[in-house]
Amino acid sequence: MASITSIPQKRLRTPLRRHWPAGGASGNEILTSAVAVVLVGLLVAEWITVVRMQGLLSVHMFLGLVLIPPVALKLGSTGYRMINYYAGSRAYRRLGPPVLPLRLMAPVFAASTIALLASGWLLLGLGHKSDALVTIHKLSAIVFGVTLAVHFFAYIPRVLHSVRTDWGGARRRAVPGAGVRAMLVAAALGGGVALALALLPTISTYGH
Repeated sequence: MASITSIPQKRLRTPLRRHWPAGGASGNEILTSAVAVVLVGLLVAEWITVVRMQGLLSVHMFLGLVLIPPVALKLGSTGYRMINYYAGSRAYRRLGPPVLPLRLMAPVFAASTIALLASGWLLLGLGHKSDALVTIHKLSAIVFGVTLAVHFFAYIPRVLHSVRTDWGGARRRAVPGAGVRAMLVAAALGGGVALALALLPTISTYGH
């Protein structure tokens, strides 16, 4: 009788062992570094358009739209880690928290990122320049640039280490969810390009 009753108990415990399909804490770290590499490339291109805004306004707005989904994915992956860390997840606790200055800076970094993209989106939606929105866009760009520089130099060794150690075939097989992570990054980048292409007529009208 005892052996019969123990079978459903084991079955009941099985669902509790399910992991996030992107690979848990290790997969989350790989995903975060992967989308960070994509964002660095896009942000470098965007920075070039800022330096040479004359004649590159349309390109600047196009890239700004492309950035939206990858930025959302990056905020989502880091936010997911933060929630799990403070919720007491052992796997995320083992990874440890960011250093205190970066933790204190994180809300400012996130807020300036959202303000920068949202103000750019609203400017495009209005179809004309708004002094208030332009001011918000410029100020948030300054704050974003400063916090991004600190964030970049603090995390670039970690990202490069992840690129070397986590992106190999053996490591990808060891951490489940490689396909899900690749799909998320590709979907974010492809979604950004699709969004920018869909609004290309609006960008062209605004640029002129």
